Order: sequence, then structure tokens, then C-alpha cells
Amino acid sequence: MYRIIDKRGSGKTSRLMLLAKETGAIIVCSNPEAFEYKAKAYGIDGLQFISYDDYWEMKYKVGTPILVDEIDGLLTRYDNIIGYCLTPDD
Repeated sequence: MYRIIDKRGSGKTSRLMLLAKETGAIIVCSNPEAFEYKAKAYGIDGLQFISYDDYWEMKYKVGTPILVDEIDGLLTRYDNIIGYCLTPDD
């Protein structure tokens, strides 16, 4: 499992996009159009972006690798998910 955990403005999004390019993964994000614009600005092409809703509705080929931008954003889309716990790797 890849984890990109860092502070705001530290390059997490560009690292996520480079990882998607390397692995052939789809990026699940809050605003696919904005991410397409960012990818072009970074000079990264050939990426696929889908919304959180498209992910939950499985509008992608099953088995395709998935990377999620801001996992909290994905989880908070649904009222019945009220929390989680996480054990960071050492």
C-alpha cells in the first residue's frame, strides 16, 4: 500500500500523479477536471481521473489500480461512515 502523507503544499498531488503514471492507476479525487488541469501544468499526461461518486458507483474497470486523493474526502461522502482508525507503518 502506498501512502503519501505530508503537510499542505508539500507536493503530495504531484507525487500521487507520478505514482499513477508509473503504476497505471486511476486517481479518485473530488474534482477530476481540476486534477486534469494540474496534471497538464505538471507536464504529466495519460492519467485518468474519476470522482468519489464515480468510484463508489464502480465506473471503472474492475481490477484497475486505484489511488485516492484525500481519503477523508472519499469517506465523508457517505453519512454512515463516521470515523476510522489508522496504524501508521513504522
